Amino acid sequence: MGAVVALIVASHDRRVRRLVAGGVGESVVELGGIDTRVLPGEAVVAALLSEDPAAIAHPGAKGIRDFTDMAGGDRRALAAQAKVFHATPIALSAITAPTLVMVGDQDPLAQRPQALVDAIPNALLSIKVGDHASVAGDPTFTPTLVEFVSE
Repeated sequence: MGAVVALIVASHDRRVRRLVAGGVGESVVELGGIDTRVLPGEAVVAALLSEDPAAIAHPGAKGIRDFTDMAGGDRRALAAQAKVFHATPIALSAITAPTLVMVGDQDPLAQRPQALVDAIPNALLSIKVGDHASVAGDPTFTPTLVEFVSE
């Protein structure tokens, strides 16, 4: 959910000087946020608000819940954000910051990332080995990220 939030902020705030959006693709252009065809918004909201993580049935939503808990995230705030993800389209053409879209080649939430790159002025695409969770383990992931934000 971080990439979608970052894209929303960058579309409204010209102070953003560099932007990296990871783990998202065409769904941001076509659906306005996360790919609800793969990860239904109501499943994410239910997982974030569940009192019992063992009761979460959707594996993708469970992954978001597990990551949120591991990172000490505010589950209620994230659930509120997930409820309105697709309320309005993101003004991708308004993004002025150089943008790197970085995705894993096996990430079901980042299908056809070139569509997102094409919708953002001055955007580049970097495809790494991995899925939504494992892509950061690609040995070129961190050097690519550091080089981009250091420019």
